[in-house]
Amino acid sequence: MSRTSGARNADFEERRWALARKVRPTVFSDRGARVSLRELATAGGTSVSTLKHYFQNRSGVLQAVLESQRIDAAPFLAMASIPTDPNLRRSLEQYVAGLREAWFVHGVGNIEARSLAAGLSESALGPAYVNSILEPLLQSFEQRLQAHVQRAQMAPCNERFAALQFLSPVVLGLLHQDSLSGKTCRPLDLDAFLAKHLDVFVSAYG
Repeated sequence: MSRTSGARNADFEERRWALARKVRPTVFSDRGARVSLRELATAGGTSVSTLKHYFQNRSGVLQAVLESQRIDAAPFLAMASIPTDPNLRRSLEQYVAGLREAWFVHGVGNIEARSLAAGLSESALGPAYVNSILEPLLQSFEQRLQAHVQRAQMAPCNERFAALQFLSPVVLGLLHQDSLSGKTCRPLDLDAFLAKHLDVFVSAYG
């Protein structure tokens, strides 16, 4: 029996996510948000019409790429949401050390920067960046803080506000020095900056 016109193949979603992951390196390359639908098709080893079939348009491809990144990062963010030490400062030191390693060694910095650039360049991609890249990071850290509060290792607070207060300077500092090459024109001692930031945060919430 032939497939009804407009119906999806049984493996539609599987093929869609596979394509999103295949073009992801191109989206996170220097071309970034400027990449065309034709370039994405070439990167995916497919045709423009096939991409339109699975994603409708270029914006749909980019949104799916960001969403695929959220799905693949979920296990790591889940691990990061669990405190690694009952002492708040040591737990936060270990979290920051892990974030820096992920940022510089495992490509998280490039993903954050390219995704932010895409979200700022196109209004349709702003919510995709927030929902797929920024919020998962914030929510993971928020859960870590919630665990500390529940165990009486941290003062009761609005954990969402506290997560934003803690992560905003950290991410901005990393973007400043790494993604924006601030280290070449306005160097910052990240170790000293982050140690001072930890002092202030723990003094306020410890």
